[in-house]
Amino acid sequence: MTGIIFSSIIKDLKTATESSDHPFRHFTLATSSTDGTPRMRTVVLRDIDDTLNLMIYTDKRSKKTTHIHDHNSVSLLFTDAKRFLQISILAKAEIISNNSMLQTIWEQIPQKSRKDYSTQLPPGQEISNPAAIDYLEGAHFFSAIKFTPHHIEYLRLKRPDHIRVAFKKEYNDWNSSYLVP
Repeated sequence: MTGIIFSSIIKDLKTATESSDHPFRHFTLATSSTDGTPRMRTVVLRDIDDTLNLMIYTDKRSKKTTHIHDHNSVSLLFTDAKRFLQISILAKAEIISNNSMLQTIWEQIPQKSRKDYSTQLPPGQEISNPAAIDYLEGAHFFSAIKFTPHHIEYLRLKRPDHIRVAFKKEYNDWNSSYLVP
């Protein structure tokens, strides 16, 4: 049965990259700040490859990139309130530095979405009001982050028995075990 659960996780994650209304499309990313303080934010799942590497897009000046540079262990949390389902992933994060790859991704981003990566001020900078954001012409700070999972936990709350399963990557195989919910 754990194989069926693992397949359902992969299917949900792949569907989330294609469907903007899938509950896993937006998830919580947790990093550690330079002083060790946990930091969480909502991000958008953009891609998942055949080896389960996940990808998001970001402004290269964001705090998350600074945190990942300092400490690349991260946690991802996907939730589906309707199904009482939670997927928690521990992963290693890597900021994509291959300019050719970034350019290929950039060219696929719709024009209206590109402005998110071309603000004059970096993310998190204080401004007087939301309309006070200035954008750069012909320049951007687009970047992407890849997450390589090594531990996945599945938790489904249901009656008569909740189901919790841990999947651990050992070499190239995923091993599973049931856990007490």
